[in-house]
Amino acid sequence: MVAGVLHRMAGMADVAPYLRGPSRVAAVRLTGEVLSRCLDALEPEGSLSGGDDALRPRAGEPAAVRTVLARVLGRFAWEQLTEVIGPFEVPPLAVCRSAEVLFDSLVELARPAPH
Repeated sequence: MVAGVLHRMAGMADVAPYLRGPSRVAAVRLTGEVLSRCLDALEPEGSLSGGDDALRPRAGEPAAVRTVLARVLGRFAWEQLTEVIGPFEVPPLAVCRSAEVLFDSLVELARPAPH
């Protein structure tokens, strides 16, 4: 799922540079965490997320990666999640929770790092 989202984002000229070099590790980690949180909202017993601090900035991570992901990740993440949701009978409340988690995660990514 993460690979699918990153592949789609790599096709965007303004995003692709942030998916190479040292930024790639941060992009993969953050994308994986956002998707994990959304999947956990669909199936709470899954426990895929790295926890409350998993979206916090790490030393050496380019801040621009967080900004770019906050801007573009939502659409691609939701497309992947709807493929997961589609074939199953997922309660509407779980889908709503997953959408809320995605939104909250994007807001968290967009926050400036504390100095």
